[in-house]
Amino acid sequence: MKSGASLTTVARVVRNKEREMARQMSECRLTMEKEEQQLSLLMQYRAQYLQGSHAAAGGGISPAQLQDYRLFLSRLDQAIGQQQQLVEESRRSFSQLQAQWLKLHGEHKAMQKIIVKRRQCEREEQARGEQKELDERAGWTFRQRGPL
Repeated sequence: MKSGASLTTVARVVRNKEREMARQMSECRLTMEKEEQQLSLLMQYRAQYLQGSHAAAGGGISPAQLQDYRLFLSRLDQAIGQQQQLVEESRRSFSQLQAQWLKLHGEHKAMQKIIVKRRQCEREEQARGEQKELDERAGWTFRQRGPL
């Protein structure tokens, strides 16, 4: 197998890895967006809960209701904190996948440039060989005929 063919095979493998990485990155992006959306919903719910509870507190609330309010708010804050961690983890995962994809993409582009350059060199070498053969035939024909 010619080195150009083996390089093409390696480039194809890298391209397949690049495509797989892009697919994984797309899935990760969707997960990240879902996690961010969930965080946004939790924060909106917290804001609405605070607003509603302040309005209810204007009419007076019992100590038991106040304790329930604080407990619920505490659990909601914990859920928000956990969701923020999930968002950060999904962002880190996406960034890592993106960096890996960029590396593979760069390798693939570099290999493509090498393949194109190698093919061009092969064509030029073949053209020089053909020209040399034509020159030798022309010289042989000239020697056979002799000077005119």
